Amino acid sequence: MNVGHVNRVVRISRNVMELRRSVAFYQERLGFQPSGPAFRMEDALVDLLGFGQQTVNVQRLRLGAQELELSEAGPYVRPYPLNSTSTDLWFQHIAIRCNNIQNAIRRLYRQDSTSALPTAISGPTGAVSSPIRLPENSGGATAFKFRDPDGHPVELIQFPGHIDARQAFNGAIDHSAISVSNVEASVDFYTGILGLRVGTRQTNSGQEQGALDDLKDAVVEVVALQTSPQMSPHIELLGYRSPVGTALAHIASPTDIASDRLVLYLSGLRSVVAALNAPSHVLRLVSYGSAALIRDPDGHLLMLIE
Repeated sequence: MNVGHVNRVVRISRNVMELRRSVAFYQERLGFQPSGPAFRMEDALVDLLGFGQQTVNVQRLRLGAQELELSEAGPYVRPYPLNSTSTDLWFQHIAIRCNNIQNAIRRLYRQDSTSALPTAISGPTGAVSSPIRLPENSGGATAFKFRDPDGHPVELIQFPGHIDARQAFNGAIDHSAISVSNVEASVDFYTGILGLRVGTRQTNSGQEQGALDDLKDAVVEVVALQTSPQMSPHIELLGYRSPVGTALAHIASPTDIASDRLVLYLSGLRSVVAALNAPSHVLRLVSYGSAALIRDPDGHLLMLIE
């Protein structure tokens, strides 16, 4: 029986070192647009996340109906871990759905922009950046992974049968994927506690998956978790069987660059917090209403709002 019920993923929120640099990157290279003017994070949320007395400036960016939130954590924040891969348990990416992934990659590497260039994950180091076509038994999508100026992983993805010669993007964040250590435990948490449902489930492997992730002998179980009603973006669990990634040696601070937050709108907030028996509490935020900050079984941060 579900304790709570997630109705939708409101936005993906991530920390950046320089707000202006990151906004320029997502606007010029990926087609995001500001949802409104930048604003100062309210004091109660600054305190909840552990920024102390710091002023945190925030910009929300929209891609179609979906939203990405960038919070300026400042130049002294703990950076994204070096040599990190998608097997590491702090991994969390956003996947942007494309109508024409070739055009999207051309825009990503456009030479008429002064914004920071992406760092490719997919493909051999130094090779021309090109998408990877996964085999039919791995879903048949064509994808390309890279990092933004702060090291956050991002994916471009085009599904079979979806191509438009003119448009690069179709204006959507398709999903946010997180690496997990135990797929069954995470499925139990997200379905049993938060009321999400399992959509698709498959195991990806082979040369193509390795090239996409820049990993040798990659084998990963992918579980798509859907809201009800089904809305984008959804959440994907990535359970790597090979290679084995690095666990969190400690629980990362919410102020770290690697600490993305999924903002979830749900009913039953107090019941969820009580069921977790965790050091969290429900508070009142001007920007969110009733809210609580919790962690999933692997330490990924979830902002629950009601």
